[in-house]
Amino acid sequence: KQWYQRRVAITAGKIGGHPAWLNPSNLPAVPLCSLCGDPLIFFAQIYAGLDRPSNGFHRTLYMFVCTRGSCYSDNQQPVRVFRSQLAADNPFYSVQPVPEGDADVNEIGENKSFAQSHNGYTNICGMCGCKAPLKCGKCQAVHYCSKTHQKEDWHDHKLHCTDQPSIFNKPAYLSKSSLLFKEFDIMIDREKEKEDLQMDPEELARIQNSSDGYDISGNDAESLSKEYGQDSDPTFTKFKERISRDPSQVLRYARHDAPLWPVPTSQCDTAPPCAVCHEPRSFEVQFLPSLLYLLGVGKQKDEMDWATIVVYSCSKDCEVEDYVEEFAWTQTYPSIPTNGS
Repeated sequence: KQWYQRRVAITAGKIGGHPAWLNPSNLPAVPLCSLCGDPLIFFAQIYAGLDRPSNGFHRTLYMFVCTRGSCYSDNQQPVRVFRSQLAADNPFYSVQPVPEGDADVNEIGENKSFAQSHNGYTNICGMCGCKAPLKCGKCQAVHYCSKTHQKEDWHDHKLHCTDQPSIFNKPAYLSKSSLLFKEFDIMIDREKEKEDLQMDPEELARIQNSSDGYDISGNDAESLSKEYGQDSDPTFTKFKERISRDPSQVLRYARHDAPLWPVPTSQCDTAPPCAVCHEPRSFEVQFLPSLLYLLGVGKQKDEMDWATIVVYSCSKDCEVEDYVEEFAWTQTYPSIPTNGS
């Protein structure tokens, strides 16, 4: 039953909650924001295994983001992404697929099955789910990735902290941390082909001439209006038309293809090469701003807000041990010009 739970955990893409680490034996240190220095928070993971039995049969990308809105501006990148790969025959997961109906999917929402993916291999932070070299000096039962998260947890932890650790009847990472994003499973489906769509011409014209075809916040709509005036921007129009094929989508996966940019500014021209094999990186996946609305993020003054986050990974899928950092680019909306500027 345990390997069933672990297999379901790592092969299910998800948003929010704790990360379900593919390789539980040697986790990366908690990533820090390059701007404010705070620990980044787990945002999403994408399982994208390769059609080969060697290293890469299991393959997962992990996205971490800074939650401070002030860290998001043109050409600033307060996000980081990591890649992990395993062969089909590995110490952690059975080579046999999970039989249909055997997985306890109801446990996913409570982090129970995700916890199995690293239970017993290494200590993880009760606040964020990252590698935890620190622990509470009194109870010795709760672990932390950093002093920052230990301080943030003290308000709640002090209520039940004791030098009798036997009172802890479940690991701390099964608790709901206030730092984490709300947890959702990712359902993957193919995008409809343009010729398969039957859109009324009047509806198409409405999408082309308004922002109603895709949710953007009032501040973002204002910035687009200020930037481009009354003329319809072709980049944003193309973005809306493509998204209209399935308005509920929150990410786009198109390996070795090209990202769909919402706005013409702050686009990534070239991603740096792979840090391991030095081969070029290529586009793999992008997260859409509709995801922020799903999570209820981006409406307050200092909450993160962006047009899209684009992930580039090694085009050769080079073999890696443990975890290697890939490249993520955050595209922001154009700033609102002030009077007299």
